[in-house]
Amino acid sequence: MRRSMLALALAAVALGAAACSTSSAPGWTYAPPTAAPTPGESGAAAPSDGGSAGPSASVAPSAGESGAPSGSAGGETVQISAVNIAFEQPAVTAPADTAFTIDFDNKEAVPHNVEIKDAGGASVFKGEIVTGPTVAQYEVGPLAAGEYTFVCSVHPNMTGTLTAAS
Repeated sequence: MRRSMLALALAAVALGAAACSTSSAPGWTYAPPTAAPTPGESGAAAPSDGGSAGPSASVAPSAGESGAPSGSAGGETVQISAVNIAFEQPAVTAPADTAFTIDFDNKEAVPHNVEIKDAGGASVFKGEIVTGPTVAQYEVGPLAAGEYTFVCSVHPNMTGTLTAAS
């Protein structure tokens, strides 16, 4: 019984191999994969060679929104990066009363984001969660002068201080 089952299995494999090696053209086409996009300008991922935009690797949410692309915030860029389930910068400074961009570098294959909270703990900005390694550009609306806490929504133990200064 085992030998007959083995013989049937081998025959099925041989038939499958024969079907794959046929010389007739298939009834379908195959498009080879394209190169992965690199982070481009805010709101869209664009390859650095000027090609067309692909899946979003760059995120530019508006202040208080999660992941909604908007136009360029202009102004200053603040660098924040994450590795080993921690922010590499314990403190950053941004301009007060002026829109700015957070250039968030998620250096690991773990989901992270940047959320900014006021002194009372209310969220004033929440960036889209991205899994790295990737760089996301978050556009943040103007913040009043003062100290804010920035956290990762996924890993609340990841914290830092953002000072909005004139």
